[in-house]
Amino acid sequence: MTPDISLLRVFHAVMEERNVTAAAQRLGQSQSTVSAALARLREALGDELFLRARYGVEPTERALEIAPDIAAGLERLEQAFRAAEPFDPERTTRKFRLLLGPYVEIVLVPELASAFARQAPNATLEVAPIGPDLDPRQLAGRAFDLAAGRFHTPPDDLVVSELFRDGFRCLVAPEVLADGAALDRERYEALPHVVVTPPGKWRTGVHKRTEATGLRRNAVISVSHFLSAPQAVARLGGIATVPSRVAAMTAGPYGLRNEPVPVDLGTFPSQIAWHPSQRRDEGHVWLRRLIAGIVAELGFEG
Repeated sequence: MTPDISLLRVFHAVMEERNVTAAAQRLGQSQSTVSAALARLREALGDELFLRARYGVEPTERALEIAPDIAAGLERLEQAFRAAEPFDPERTTRKFRLLLGPYVEIVLVPELASAFARQAPNATLEVAPIGPDLDPRQLAGRAFDLAAGRFHTPPDDLVVSELFRDGFRCLVAPEVLADGAALDRERYEALPHVVVTPPGKWRTGVHKRTEATGLRRNAVISVSHFLSAPQAVARLGGIATVPSRVAAMTAGPYGLRNEPVPVDLGTFPSQIAWHPSQRRDEGHVWLRRLIAGIVAELGFEG
């Protein structure tokens, strides 16, 4: 088979997305075009490559065998073309794709979107949820440029560093402290709590901190996202323990009090992760510097 770069790009996209429709959207092609390309690849390689699965497709052993070489070859080609053309943020039409955890998305994206639009007016910024686990294949295969969130066990083959730290505060309905009393431990433990419980391994945040200190929460409702908590607290007439930046952003708009936690829960890190193959990519360097500058301007701890 004479290599056809367009076919290899289709293979790579389907391998990463595990879904023909998603791969077509990523490539900016129709689903029928991607299916036709897969048919040509199957005929040339004498293998089904991808088999139908419940939520998409699953690669065959042959597909898994050749996938690393195809990904590496496409990466080398892309690096060669980029090296020949200096990166200019004002002129680039490149699409940058980020994987972000829910907290990082809340506190970082507003400023990032503004700065990105000013500096790279013709480029595109796309944000996707990271999920409870970071799959290094998403960064190694260039499906995404970088990830930012809280990684409890980051993959060894990625460059991972701390981006910033934050602590915890309480969002409190004003009527429950209307007598001017301080939010002491007794009152904290008696109030009805809105508990933020993101899926998977994110549950190890404030939950472990309160357990370690013996601080009890009278949980009456659990929500999956930080931005669901303020409105629920306002309606419930209760309290929620959230990252300090989230409390600062949401207390005013929802008429809530922003109070210190009666027990010191410490701080938690947010990290940034990217693949070493991006180290000398001028566009990637620009993006990392842009994010670092925004973090510095926002005055995060750490």
